[in-house]
Amino acid sequence: MRGWNSIFVLAAVAVFATAPIARAANCPQAEISSAASDLQDARNALMSLPFGKEGDTAISRQMQTGIAEMKTHLASFILAYMRCQSDNADTDGVEVDLSRLGWARSLEPGRAYRKDELPPLSDAPGWALTFNTRSLGQGLLGVSATFGIPCGSDTMLLIFQHGDNGWREIMRVASPPYRDIGQAYQAFDYALSQPDDAGDWFLVEKHLPAACESFNASIYYSVMRPGPSALKPRLLFSGHDGIYWGDEDMGRLAAGTDSFELRFHDYDASGDALQEYVRRFSVMGQAVTPVKNPPPQ
Repeated sequence: MRGWNSIFVLAAVAVFATAPIARAANCPQAEISSAASDLQDARNALMSLPFGKEGDTAISRQMQTGIAEMKTHLASFILAYMRCQSDNADTDGVEVDLSRLGWARSLEPGRAYRKDELPPLSDAPGWALTFNTRSLGQGLLGVSATFGIPCGSDTMLLIFQHGDNGWREIMRVASPPYRDIGQAYQAFDYALSQPDDAGDWFLVEKHLPAACESFNASIYYSVMRPGPSALKPRLLFSGHDGIYWGDEDMGRLAAGTDSFELRFHDYDASGDALQEYVRRFSVMGQAVTPVKNPPPQ
């Protein structure tokens, strides 16, 4: 395993050396290289940890530390990269660069792999890593990173705003440190509202807990506005509902200027039929209020 991990790090460094990057003036290139190397060290350390008991969602103290280190170095890597980007940074280009420099990889979704087709260590925490970027308007850019953990995945999101001094992180959304994978942010998604007359906006996110089995779970969602620092967004509201995601519908979000909507499927009160549920809320200032929902469809 150690030899394969060494190849993993060398390959990541080689990609860094050859990947084209649209750099801003005075770009600290050495910081990107160092952050990419630190990320791969954290990733290799996570991959080397034992899983624990099969089907057990509780994780060891070592795994807790490994996941926390992975998130710390992911954030440092993204921040170092974004400090190098010009004001007209291309969203797709940022995603491609982060994926190459961060050595992103994942199994093809929906594909049934034979055992002999699976890459080495593909089931290890940290092996899977993907980046996603979104242009959010208003001079905002969202960068999310999803990585494998035991029995699932976790995601963190960084929101950047461009100003006179380049791209600055203004909000971070991430799971708190956890002892159980049920607290991870799996199947994460988010939506940003349109700015109101004062130029203010809110972010709504949803996620499911990671789990080793069962399609029955809870969908969690929260609403927040920028806070005193990127690491301390102002939480306005949080809630959760039961969800059945066996049909791969893990919830869908939409946000307007002063409202948001969440749609998901679950069984009806009799437990016999699946139906779509809709949760709608108004967001006015710091107040989040449920809106009368239409009947289930």
